[in-house]
Amino acid sequence: MLSLLTFPAGFGLFSISPFCIKSAMMLVLSGQPWRRSDMLDPTSMPHQKLPVLETPLGQIADSEGIRDWLEGEGADFDQGLNTAARAHARAWVRLAENHLGLHLLQMRWNDDAVWPEVRDEIFEAVPEAVREEVSAPVRTEIQAGLQWQGLARFTETERMHRLEKDLQPIAELAAANPFLLGDRISSADLSIAPFLVSMLETSKASAVSKRLRDDKILCAYLSRVFETVSLP
Repeated sequence: MLSLLTFPAGFGLFSISPFCIKSAMMLVLSGQPWRRSDMLDPTSMPHQKLPVLETPLGQIADSEGIRDWLEGEGADFDQGLNTAARAHARAWVRLAENHLGLHLLQMRWNDDAVWPEVRDEIFEAVPEAVREEVSAPVRTEIQAGLQWQGLARFTETERMHRLEKDLQPIAELAAANPFLLGDRISSADLSIAPFLVSMLETSKASAVSKRLRDDKILCAYLSRVFETVSLP
């Protein structure tokens, strides 16, 4: 049986990591038998990251690597899509992981109003007396990365404007069809939905979460996705 090494559940979701949620969704759709194996410290893993898929032939690192492996085993996460639609799906995957993902990091690790909730959720296994001491270096490292990348240099108003430019076309597609690229779930949904739901559920104190909670179209879209791919 396959084993998905994943960050633990949190924020009411399968995992605190949208990449782990994505990987679990792909495993469900692949039809392969699998189980989850939770870990919080990935430093012994390839690339020092999660998720990792344990297979009979060894470890497969990263959600993209997991996708490649599952497709090599016969899965098709863009079934029914033509060449152009498959290209669009790839672009949505990159938008989710390389832009929505940055906004998720910003709201979790760089928003002082949200940070106490995030700290206590992600580092729940750490004794409360030393939780801030243990979590602070991790937070500092992520904050430095966001500053280097540039998103943290914008004001909140500027960041929300940039995020809105992503959310509007997602909502337009979700209003027109059950899923982003039509009647069938695709790889686009398997990346977009985990990041949106992670933003939605992280903290009610976040302006990003409020923006999503107030969007009936996107909330209905997320419900459809996670009803279609039910995670354990």
